[in-house]
Amino acid sequence: MSLKALFLVVNTWASASRFTAEEQCLHAYQRVGVRRSLLADPSGTLGRRLRGRWTGDHRSDSLQRAHREGLFRVTDRFDAGAQLGEEEMLWSREYGEDGSFNFWSLGRPKVEIQKLAAELQEAAGENDGLTAVVLGCGLGLDVSYLAREACKSTSSTMTAVAGVDFALPAIQEARRQHSSAGCFFHHADVCELPAPTVPLDLVVDNTVFQNTYRSGRFEEYLDTLSRISTPGHTMLHLNLMSREGIEAREEFDESMEYLNLPLLCRSDICAALKPEIWEIWQIREGHYDLNPEGAGFECEAFHTFGGNSSPGIPSWCVVAARI
Repeated sequence: MSLKALFLVVNTWASASRFTAEEQCLHAYQRVGVRRSLLADPSGTLGRRLRGRWTGDHRSDSLQRAHREGLFRVTDRFDAGAQLGEEEMLWSREYGEDGSFNFWSLGRPKVEIQKLAAELQEAAGENDGLTAVVLGCGLGLDVSYLAREACKSTSSTMTAVAGVDFALPAIQEARRQHSSAGCFFHHADVCELPAPTVPLDLVVDNTVFQNTYRSGRFEEYLDTLSRISTPGHTMLHLNLMSREGIEAREEFDESMEYLNLPLLCRSDICAALKPEIWEIWQIREGHYDLNPEGAGFECEAFHTFGGNSSPGIPSWCVVAARI
């Protein structure tokens, strides 16, 4: 998909309520020394500015190759005989028979991924396919969904969407369930991921940002985001568990102490996305899918917030452009 189409999506998110929240964010950006002029654009000029900027993004030959061969030249860690770290073994156990993966894998694409795909469909028009990666793809539902929905919104079926995870059972299941054309799954350490074979239109982070922030590998991960993105081209989509959103809702208090989730503050997210690399276009409260029953406990707050069909907790949903 051309980045012209991707960036038009941002304009469709520009509701009055969103910009009210974003204007409140500006003070946080100023405190960390981050320039975010585009966020203070409630007049609807953002789409017009981008329509004049992103044109002529034709790469059919390389996209056809990526559709056939994939976006990354990487050997699976298991095949390469890589030594498994403690965190990698933990996540592999979580996706095993007795694991608690049903806590975060609800058997359907995530709410914010569905919103993203719907906006892409509405804004796309005629374009030449989509190149994307989901980092921390788990069982692969979001990868398959993005690839399938991209084909609905374009005259081209040339999509290439990759999923990366270092939990081997998750990747094995993703390959069994989602082997459609244009979907690729890699058992790899995201922090060691090489540059893609063609420029990526879209990078979707699924929990890796917040988990590496807590595990001590955050700078490695930020380097990966820079390495796999193309200046002036790639868009980054983050959906991160919100500390402010949880703390503002006392009904979550008891479960949060039990779960010890890697919550993040808005100011920490803004500070991490360095202004010389990323331009934040959107930051709003979103929905992070979590099913408490999948972790073996009950908490009505998850269902009150997201609804019985899509339980979850508040998140920070962020869209940023590589500059």
